[in-house]
Amino acid sequence: MQSTAYGPQVVAVTGDGTNDAPALKKANVGFAMGICGTAVSKDASDIVLMDDNFKSIVSAVKWGRNVYDSISKFLQFQLTVTFTAIAFCTFGAIVLEETTLSAVQLLWVNLIMNTFASLALATDKPSEAVLDRKPYPRTKPLISKKMTKHILGHLACQMAILITLTLVGDKWLDIPSGRKFEVKDPTKPSVHYTVVFNTFVFLQLFNEINARCIHDEKNVVFRGLTKNRLYSSISIVQVLLQIVFVQFGGDAFDCAPLNLTQWIVCLVLGSLSWPIGWCLRRIHSHHLPKWFALFRKSPPHTHLRFR
Repeated sequence: MQSTAYGPQVVAVTGDGTNDAPALKKANVGFAMGICGTAVSKDASDIVLMDDNFKSIVSAVKWGRNVYDSISKFLQFQLTVTFTAIAFCTFGAIVLEETTLSAVQLLWVNLIMNTFASLALATDKPSEAVLDRKPYPRTKPLISKKMTKHILGHLACQMAILITLTLVGDKWLDIPSGRKFEVKDPTKPSVHYTVVFNTFVFLQLFNEINARCIHDEKNVVFRGLTKNRLYSSISIVQVLLQIVFVQFGGDAFDCAPLNLTQWIVCLVLGSLSWPIGWCLRRIHSHHLPKWFALFRKSPPHTHLRFR
């Protein structure tokens, strides 16, 4: 391990005896045997193989990569929600001189998106495909080019949808305008801005499914949805809570009840996140600038080696 002939390496060491303790301690990852291993080796190790089976190392790698992917999924999803909300509120403050999304609505979005989305996106079990990928080097950025591509792509498309709906949505739906200078009673929530808010939420809910695919894999966005009951249950709860919030929130939540046609419009516009995601997955990351990879670490490229 002290040799530098092969350059900097990430070393994993397995051991079960007291004499293995120094190597287990010095290694980047130390595996000790849980059954035949000594107490000293277990204390010096990072991971204890409770069944003394080397296949457990493969399971550890698989679940470790799955945890990394789950964090990446949530980051991609949450940053899209946050940047879109900030950009849309900034547009309202500068162009319309009003708040397009109220403080209560933003709090609600953060509540159902942060809490439920983090639970939903962490429920996918690792597949055997994660072992086919090369090990992640230490220089791998926290936010990859592919993630940045999806964040910025969805941000641009969602902003286009929301701005269009804010400016001309009242005419399309034949409803009174909710804009400050045109509304008759500014103290009452408008159907127009409720449609805008509801569309914003459903854009995120549909994009939550897109976030399950962070490596631009083909035909995997909907894979396993029927088997992952927890994810499906959380998604249903999110939709039901949004319906209750809009239909029964009233003045307290700055929402006016919507009719069936308006709900269908919100769902159709929200579902545009799927074709947007499909198009973004067809853009190869090699065509993207280097700055798309954010928060890159400085250590040199390393490989995982076992002894």
